[in-house]
Amino acid sequence: MQRRIDEIIKQVPDWENADNIQVESLEGLTNTNYAVIVNGERFVLRISGQNTACLGINREHEAEILTAVSEAGIGAQVAYYQLPEGHLVTRYINGRHLSLEEYRTAENIERIVRTVKRLHELPMVSAEFSPFQRIESYARQAKSMGIPFPHDFQKMLARMRAIEREQAQDRFHWRRFCHNDLFYVNVLDDGNIRFIDWEFSGVNDIYYDLATLTYAYDSLDTLPRELHEHMLACYFGEVKPENWARLAGTQYLLMFFTAMWGLLQQGMQNKGHVRSVEGFDFLEYANVTFEAMRQLL
Repeated sequence: MQRRIDEIIKQVPDWENADNIQVESLEGLTNTNYAVIVNGERFVLRISGQNTACLGINREHEAEILTAVSEAGIGAQVAYYQLPEGHLVTRYINGRHLSLEEYRTAENIERIVRTVKRLHELPMVSAEFSPFQRIESYARQAKSMGIPFPHDFQKMLARMRAIEREQAQDRFHWRRFCHNDLFYVNVLDDGNIRFIDWEFSGVNDIYYDLATLTYAYDSLDTLPRELHEHMLACYFGEVKPENWARLAGTQYLLMFFTAMWGLLQQGMQNKGHVRSVEGFDFLEYANVTFEAMRQLL
């Protein structure tokens, strides 16, 4: 790994003559991440994980997205992007994650929603993200790897397809440029709200981003009912029954997707296609999420 890090560092513009470069390890699940300090300036280096295409990640699409969000000031500035591998260097955002207590305030929900709306107002990109298609793709792959599925999986699939039919009847067109992974670890506060980790970004239903905000700490009680309503009011102004209905259906889709992500990651780990992550059990994560789905049902 050190040799790969050194090779990437040598290719970053303006770094070839740097006098002092330090590398520190950072956390990561799908990818391997490092803090790189170059002449006192801090950057983040992401070494792209193996077999990310199985997760539907398209590095060419990501490059387009990173340019758009960097120019909009919503994401980190890109210093280097290597294709086709997807290795990435961005300028460090000197911000922090909000604690759960901070997150559960009307003021911070309003700040986050303002940034989400700015994202949704950006021009469309070529990448697309369909939770329906991803769930079925992940299921096929995980099944082929021998991963055990929950006993009520067919019931869960039936509910997903019912939601798809219900949402198709909505008279409004909700598809915009979305992040699709707005869990709290991807939200930073440096005085402004900024988002990181754009691997799943693409054109999708805006309610998917809103649903993620309600489940950002992997918990159904991330936001109490009154903050759900505040979030919807910040985004739409007037909150109508149809807003609640579409949000509820999309919350279910979000959890189904994340559970299937866990199953597929476990399968790839078992096959040696991805590295194991110390302290994180993909199968346990999937099963906890399936249980949350049952609570919604």
